[in-house]
Amino acid sequence: MPNNVNKKTALLKKKAYIKASAKYFEKYGYEEANMTKLAKELGVSVGTLYKIFENKENLFFEYILYQIDYFSDILIKKQTDNSIDNLKLYLKYKYKYFTTNKKSIELSLGHEPFFFHKLNKHKQHPMKKIFNFLAIQFKDILKNDEIDYNHIAILFKKVSDGYIESHKMKEFDTTNAIDNTINLFLNGILSANK
Repeated sequence: MPNNVNKKTALLKKKAYIKASAKYFEKYGYEEANMTKLAKELGVSVGTLYKIFENKENLFFEYILYQIDYFSDILIKKQTDNSIDNLKLYLKYKYKYFTTNKKSIELSLGHEPFFFHKLNKHKQHPMKKIFNFLAIQFKDILKNDEIDYNHIAILFKKVSDGYIESHKMKEFDTTNAIDNTINLFLNGILSANK
């Protein structure tokens, strides 16, 4: 019994450290993050952080998983019966996050495209919940059993990543970014520009 209590306590501590470190990563990003400074901000010893996470890469990956789970929970709570509105909901929160938390996403779309794949030692895809959410929406919209909806979900994510990367390189008016993303994806670039 004490072993189970210790495991639950350790898990709760780990989650608390991940949640508390989110603001730190959003302020400093991955490259500027320092385990010693983070430990000081959290009020724990640096040894404690290393004992729980082993290194900065593992802590950052746990932070990414935390953010994805949080995002997924929002989507599930706020989804409607309208699949297009659910795609817009996904884009709304994604674009808002990426345009307001520039430091925390430096490497996700920047100079190291496989950064998160290298961090993922569990070989589970961190975006699986999000892809499932998107796949359900596309299945409802397209209604074709021949389509691999997970593939469509991944492509949709990549198109929206392109909007973020473009905005990162040169800021532009994002007023219609959500509708433009959906129209571009569903109608294609040629029909969207007619």
